[in-house]
Amino acid sequence: MKINNMITSRLRNDAHFQFHTEVQRFLWQTNQSPLLNIDAQIEKYEFAINEEDKALKKINKSFYTERIQEADKMRDETFLGMVELNRAMCKHFAPHIRDAACRLQIVFDTYGRINVKPLNEQTSAIYNLLQDLDSTKYRLDANHVGIIDWLRELETRNNNFADLVRQRFEESAKKVNVVMKEARKNTDDIYNEIIEFINAKVVIDGIEKYDNVVKTLNVIIAKFTFRRQRHAQEVEEEDDKV
Repeated sequence: MKINNMITSRLRNDAHFQFHTEVQRFLWQTNQSPLLNIDAQIEKYEFAINEEDKALKKINKSFYTERIQEADKMRDETFLGMVELNRAMCKHFAPHIRDAACRLQIVFDTYGRINVKPLNEQTSAIYNLLQDLDSTKYRLDANHVGIIDWLRELETRNNNFADLVRQRFEESAKKVNVVMKEARKNTDDIYNEIIEFINAKVVIDGIEKYDNVVKTLNVIIAKFTFRRQRHAQEVEEEDDKV
């Protein structure tokens, strides 16, 4: 009996980190006996895992961040200005304008305070709002109230915000992938070193002494192998639906 092979390169980043954390936690507890006598390797393993955790949590700052904040502010101002204008038009002296504004107000009330939603939710909510206001059902009302130009400006600013977020994501993904790739390799290298060492001790000293270690590690490996296979199956099923 020996520790089963684990192809860690096929794990997603979060699963990769969780797998090594679980293995390290078990080995650290086991090492207290001291059964394995691999303090130095486990300390290196823990350090590598912590570096991987930093890479996993890393939030890349770039010149896009400030531009995104400014774009969101401009988008909010346009949205709120349009809402305030429509609300004022609900008191217009002309009946047809007043009635049109009141009908549009129902739409605005349905979407609520879009500007306080999380940024990505704001983007989709504004897109849907614009679709409704520019539909055949409400376009004439929007024209009567005088918010057509506001709709176009809000659409432009919403698209600009979405473009900046996409550009930051693409830039960040490249940077994170480089750091994460190196961190994962370091963790895997130390893990493989430890597993080879334990398997060698099993051969030399016999399985009886390390039976619990081998069985427990194989359970952990089997669990994450199953998760990887299940995720791959879910991806295939989603692809089939497209």
